[in-house]
Amino acid sequence: MSGDIRIVTTSAGETIEISPHLWAKNQEQQALLVRFLALPLREEDGMLWLGLDSLSNLSACETFAFLTGKIIEPVLLTNQELKHWLQALSPQPLQVEENPVFYIEDVTAVEQKPDDTVIQLLDQIFENALHQQASDIHLEPRTDCLQVRFRIDGVLQNQTPISSVFANRVISRLKLLAKLDISEMRLPQDGRFHFKTTFSDVLDLRLSTLPTNLGEKAVLRVQQNKPVTLAFSDLGMNDNQQRIFRHALSQPQGLILVTGPTGSGKSITLYTALSSLNCVEKHIMTAEDPIEIELEGIIQTQINPSVGLDFSRLLRTFLRQDPDIIMLGEIRDEESAAMALRAAQTGHLVLSTLHTNDAPSAISRLRQLGIRQHEIDGSLLLVIAQRLVRKCCPKCAGKPSENYSDTEKCGQKSVSFCDCHQGYKGRVGIYQLLQPDLRDNQAQYRLDFPDLYQAGLEKIKAGISDVAEIQRVLGVKDEA
Repeated sequence: MSGDIRIVTTSAGETIEISPHLWAKNQEQQALLVRFLALPLREEDGMLWLGLDSLSNLSACETFAFLTGKIIEPVLLTNQELKHWLQALSPQPLQVEENPVFYIEDVTAVEQKPDDTVIQLLDQIFENALHQQASDIHLEPRTDCLQVRFRIDGVLQNQTPISSVFANRVISRLKLLAKLDISEMRLPQDGRFHFKTTFSDVLDLRLSTLPTNLGEKAVLRVQQNKPVTLAFSDLGMNDNQQRIFRHALSQPQGLILVTGPTGSGKSITLYTALSSLNCVEKHIMTAEDPIEIELEGIIQTQINPSVGLDFSRLLRTFLRQDPDIIMLGEIRDEESAAMALRAAQTGHLVLSTLHTNDAPSAISRLRQLGIRQHEIDGSLLLVIAQRLVRKCCPKCAGKPSENYSDTEKCGQKSVSFCDCHQGYKGRVGIYQLLQPDLRDNQAQYRLDFPDLYQAGLEKIKAGISDVAEIQRVLGVKDEA
């Protein structure tokens, strides 16, 4: 691995190769590089190209200019890219699949410092989840181990398992962090806690435990607790869809619905809409379960069914709080559907979600919840059906199978190091929009795509995704 070429991608999308000689030198001074959050990328004569995640990091530039006697040329990297390569410098990198401590069988060593060992294990798992941009961490009991899996870009990826010696202690440690009852192992429990990483990122972790025949299973939802950039251009909508969405958001009243299964990106779509609407002239209120992203200037409330604070009760209270815009996390039942329609008919812009497979199904779902057709016709501004699909990796052209065996995945043993997963990196939305079309004083509805497959075909033609991924998300289309 010492002779491999390491290719760093700058914020501008350019690539710089770090020579093996410079990489070895960087490894020797890893502690210094981590301290200053800097990474030497290239050196020639009297020049040193220094990777930074902020051009205001003058202390790093001054320090390395003094240490090397060279002129410093700062190169802007994304925060994630810089941290990835700083972590990769370690001879024992913080990666689950490469760290042997996860499968220690020396019971004597475990008994000497059990707490320290478990803390180290969990810290490494959390660091790796952040590094690999995992959305969920699964800890699943097996007969001889505790299997670790990360959900990355919507797909579960196996990590090195934890020895059975640690299984119960790891679950107990998670319960302690989440302030749960560690003695209760017969019933599911839910909680949350924060974790501060080596690089000072704060993760918000939501824990759910479940008793199984082999022991307790735990799933953690990972949310990075830092400002998030919310832009329409990042969602994946084409220009026409963005125009339609923005037009609906500009209306003073009405109902906008985002539909799709769990994990289809509905929340990000809603948060992006709220971010665009957020201004001093607007009073925006949200009822959520849970609050996933905190937005400055918006009144956000989390439901609490244990005390009777559900969506319907919150919505009734909102209507007495003089809001302009209301976001209801989900329309779940007849009462919340009726309240959302009522709010949309009384001078409020209402945004919410439904669990339906496509945009037209939202209308039939509202009918099933007791909403009459004329109420739907008079209130509905837009329905957005969406899914998230993985994007083909731009570095390896999304074709790992041509270059790697099943045991030599892309991103693990490639010469020009690629950190994608199975030829994919990142996700993007595919969308189907339904909007009313008033004709002869009667509301009819038109679609921009006949189905989500056609929306996916647009991403395939653009080289953003591929047929296999669209079929994985939507299923194989019946041509009959």
